Amino acid sequence: MKSFLPLLFYFTLTGKVNSQNLVPNFSFEELDTCPDEPDEIQKANGWTKFSDLLSTPDYYNSCAPVGFFNVPYSGNGYQQAHRNCDAYIGIVTFATPTSNDREYAGIQLTQPLTIGEKYFISFHTVMGEEILGSNQFGMPSNGIGIRLSTIAYNPTSPCPVDNFAHLHASPIINDTVNWNRISGSIIADSAYDYVIIGNFNDDVHTDTMHYNCDSCLNYLSYYYVDDICVTTDSTFANGGIDSLPCDFASDVQQVAFETDLRIFPNPVFDLLTIEFKYDHEGVIMLYNALGEQVFSMVIDKQRSVIINFTNYPSGIYFLKTSGKEDFMFSSLILKS
Repeated sequence: MKSFLPLLFYFTLTGKVNSQNLVPNFSFEELDTCPDEPDEIQKANGWTKFSDLLSTPDYYNSCAPVGFFNVPYSGNGYQQAHRNCDAYIGIVTFATPTSNDREYAGIQLTQPLTIGEKYFISFHTVMGEEILGSNQFGMPSNGIGIRLSTIAYNPTSPCPVDNFAHLHASPIINDTVNWNRISGSIIADSAYDYVIIGNFNDDVHTDTMHYNCDSCLNYLSYYYVDDICVTTDSTFANGGIDSLPCDFASDVQQVAFETDLRIFPNPVFDLLTIEFKYDHEGVIMLYNALGEQVFSMVIDKQRSVIINFTNYPSGIYFLKTSGKEDFMFSSLILKS
């Protein structure tokens, strides 16, 4: 039981606006209703339990009353969401005395991976403090990671604990304050359609660290998880995601962006051109790496726009276009 802009990335966008990150609701900001008890991972839109029926992966959101399922007052600890946003999930990665006791959460990707293409995957995690009264239940472990799958597992047909993951944390994570980014890359060998988070190593292949104190029970390993990424953009997976505004998930999930968009050149040194397939009406906004708006422009039935970057410092920027029914974010990197 648990206690409770170096290079400019250039692309043409069609279909789902969240094409840069194939994981929908990757920061768990989109929700159905506020969590109020354990085992409510499904309240984060799109996410479901991929582990057995007795497992209880948790959902935390600042909309919940201050207490166990609130952010930052989650569980018996205090933890802001990654990027100081509003939500994350929590899972057991190791427990005693039940062997191979695991919790998994999964979601369908916005599109299957293309076989032979290189993808960059990452997530953020931090150890959850597990304290009841004067007893310390939690203990650090390693192994938490990501597994890609062509199968949608469920409580009656759970994901196996078989020592296979596409990405995992080899060192033991015992930091209960700072979020750790775990990242890597793969060449897709299957048209993977789902992403799963958890510890896929069995007990024999999982390392743990025991605390030595009279109140330390060393009962289970519990970790918070946020900002899961599967992308072809290495910059985004390895730090670019950190600069997103907290309302990024809300904007990109609203609707499909029905017009093609081109952003060039590659890299951008001074003038950036934005081209729409059809006349576009709305607002273009530019944010710096701190999430501060540094530029905005109203466009009225225009096919193309040119932005002069001459007076902007080098670094990562995020471009947002909005209209009556569409929203889109693009990551830009300015090179001086």
